[in-house]
Amino acid sequence: MLNPTRANSTLTKTSWLKRFSFTCCCFLTLSACDSTKEPTRPANNGVLTPTVQPIAIAAKTPSSYIEQGDLTAIATHNTLRILVPRWEDTGLPRAGLPSHGFRELAEGFAASQGLSVRWILSDNHTQLIEQLEKGEGDLIVAHLTQTPARETRLAFSVPISSAHEQIIGPAEQRFSQPAHLANKHIAVGAGSSFVASLSHYVTQHPDLNLTISEHPNGDPEFYVDDIQSGRIDATVMDNNVAESLSQLRDDFSVGLTITPTRPIAWAVRKNNPQLLAKLNTYLTEARITHNRDSRFTGDFNAIKARKTLRMITRNSPASYFVWRGELMGYEYQLMKKFAERQGLRLEVEVAPPGTSMIDMLKNGQGDVIAASSTITDAREAQGIAYSRHYHLIHEQLITHTNAPPLDSLDALNGRTLTIRPDHAFWSTASALLNEGYKFTLKAADLTQTSTDLITAVALGELDATISDSHLVSIEHKFNETLQPGLMLEPERSLGWAVRDNNPELLTALNRYIDLHYRGTFFNVTYNKYFRNEKRIDKYQGQRLTDSSQLSPFDNLIKPLAEQYHFDWRLLVAQMYQESKFNPQAESFAGALGLFQVMPRTAKELEVPLPFTPESGIYAGIRYLDWARDRFEPTLPLEERLWFTLAAYNAGFGHVNDARRLARQQGLDGDRWFGHVEHAMLMLSKRQFYTKARFGYVRGTEPVNYVRQIRNRYYAYLKL
Repeated sequence: MLNPTRANSTLTKTSWLKRFSFTCCCFLTLSACDSTKEPTRPANNGVLTPTVQPIAIAAKTPSSYIEQGDLTAIATHNTLRILVPRWEDTGLPRAGLPSHGFRELAEGFAASQGLSVRWILSDNHTQLIEQLEKGEGDLIVAHLTQTPARETRLAFSVPISSAHEQIIGPAEQRFSQPAHLANKHIAVGAGSSFVASLSHYVTQHPDLNLTISEHPNGDPEFYVDDIQSGRIDATVMDNNVAESLSQLRDDFSVGLTITPTRPIAWAVRKNNPQLLAKLNTYLTEARITHNRDSRFTGDFNAIKARKTLRMITRNSPASYFVWRGELMGYEYQLMKKFAERQGLRLEVEVAPPGTSMIDMLKNGQGDVIAASSTITDAREAQGIAYSRHYHLIHEQLITHTNAPPLDSLDALNGRTLTIRPDHAFWSTASALLNEGYKFTLKAADLTQTSTDLITAVALGELDATISDSHLVSIEHKFNETLQPGLMLEPERSLGWAVRDNNPELLTALNRYIDLHYRGTFFNVTYNKYFRNEKRIDKYQGQRLTDSSQLSPFDNLIKPLAEQYHFDWRLLVAQMYQESKFNPQAESFAGALGLFQVMPRTAKELEVPLPFTPESGIYAGIRYLDWARDRFEPTLPLEERLWFTLAAYNAGFGHVNDARRLARQQGLDGDRWFGHVEHAMLMLSKRQFYTKARFGYVRGTEPVNYVRQIRNRYYAYLKL
């Protein structure tokens, strides 16, 4: 609970949550660890004999070292240690977010110096600066305001942005005048520039009797949530952060500006001029400048001079989304490859719902539309030009597996098709009715996307619908209850759109498609998202008869489970869910090993690739432990574990979005089953995911993932 100390002009630090260690070896009373010796496993119980030996248990904390020298000394470690705030490395990158592209930009700088990257997460700006000064990191990559006080401790890079600070309050009360703040409680992140700004504001307005408190959490949404709950009255945000957050939430107001506009930059130690010079050269060459015009309509030569390509798209399972912390999407990966080949940074401009991507393109808010856009004469007449096609699709009938298949037009007779009346599919269905087919055509709500309708069919809520074949392929890949049907003629072409006065960019895109279309890269990328490969579950059919050995890797799991305070049987249940005990398993997204850890995550955990069974298990448990630490320790033990598993599958951010949505829907944000899991399912619907920080998530995945692991774990306990 918040317990601020009220003061007239004194800045007071408070702590809202007491952290404590999670030291239980088993998370439920019914799963208490048995200290007795386990029985000897019968030779014929159907479980493979282990072929690996236990490994030495690695330290929980990754190796670290102190280095306060300049670039020459840093290079002796072959690593650039980059300090980042925990909250800024989250969220679906959208246009205007201040940390948009920071990760790739920083990795590019490290690569330019021949160094690998080690990411070090810090809880607040105070910790960031202290770690840098102590030599525990080399570079702060953050939305860091350049203030006189910080300039005495840090050397700042060239500005990458600029911002002024504003008071944020509840939606129903805008703090637009100093008097509005009288007797209010304002909370901000510990060590942020807001602390000094408010302290200065208090000296100017001592009669306001402000209460100011600091909290280690720097996530701006945390403070908006606390304003909504009444725990605090207001907070402070940079104007660009508030503007970005206003795209997702309408439950806060922007009030007084309390500082002038100031530079935003990265920082190194004061005694690191060599590192600073190299960083400034890199940022300048990358054209990362704080005054760049966001409205730009230049052709390809001008784009290359800016060194940035802006892709306009939708947050959707076909185009652009975040999964396990990785940016993904068919359109995103194809366009990213194009940008890399041209030596450009790719920025993503996510079109808000109801916004015309063509208008955004023509207004100069982006350079190319890449969003599974069908090439039509009507669209080209609006002042855009399409590339040659990079993908061919059909309209396709779909229904539930429990219903008769729609494998012919005659099979439509007596059925009900639900379609949005403003969609081209409605015209297709109307034409079929005119041809004499006897089915019911029902209008869907205009807020429902094609993905929403496909999901409703898969859940048995709708009889049937029509959708694009590539979307059907994506959803069928993850949903066994979906039954694809007849593909309708004619075939249609997907293309990328540019302004009709940008022939250079159009030529470059066509050359890229000519070079790669139906080649290895396009085929691999296509198969990754659309091909429905049936997994070979090598161990799935084996029946368990006792708990003496649950997997071929029990002797690796048990010591690590003890070290990280997990029930080993829960970990085995999760490992089965991830890989079916196959050490060579690889997911569509590139997750690897027995616990399906993403390569980037392995790198951040400092676990080398390729995985061995030992290192794959170690990486998975380390990541599960990290995910658990993201949740407040005040949660009930079992709920914290369910949230941890959901975060392991879908990412912490999506789970946090679901908890927030659950509370908005009158559900319990601290309970998974029956509450947050329902909200997670809602985040696959546009009306909800467009207001979520992490955007779209296929909610059935984490929901089924947690439920299946729980059921298998309980089955292990019954043994």
